[in-house]
Amino acid sequence: MYIRTSEIPREGLDVVASRGKAWIPRLLEGMNSYPLRSCRMLSVTLHLFLEGRDLETSGSFAAEGEGECDRCTESVALRLEREFQTIYVPADRGPAEAGDLELRAGDLDIAFYDGGGIEVANIFWEQVALSLPAKVLCREDCRGICPQCGADRNRTECDCSGETRQGPFDVLKTLRKEKE
Repeated sequence: MYIRTSEIPREGLDVVASRGKAWIPRLLEGMNSYPLRSCRMLSVTLHLFLEGRDLETSGSFAAEGEGECDRCTESVALRLEREFQTIYVPADRGPAEAGDLELRAGDLDIAFYDGGGIEVANIFWEQVALSLPAKVLCREDCRGICPQCGADRNRTECDCSGETRQGPFDVLKTLRKEKE
């Protein structure tokens, strides 16, 4: 759903109230949900406000997704929730030259838009991506898969020794020892 800046009244625009709620579950359709297999929005709020040409956004969302555990590959259901505030400035106001810049904390909540309007799905996709965990786990104490026999160590104990097989770079360890 594309919203033109000319559609935003002086008092701001409550997107959900003005557009209805039927589009919310389909908000992320067609977007790559990696590392999740699927992701669906449950609820969203979004308020757009123009300050000059800057577009101030604030909102929140709740989403559910399904992925697989990074340690044992079991199916994992995730619930993602986040509140956000971002300022979108027209792309033509971006930095003219790509020099070394030092970012401040306030700069991290600034993004760019084309100046004519903004795609609502892109706002929420960015926020979903920011709320994804660094590591998807079925549980905090997941023991994962044995690298030698492939057994799921959460379900069974394997008889493999704690030693790992020799890797292709282990020869470098011997070179370092010989040098010392």
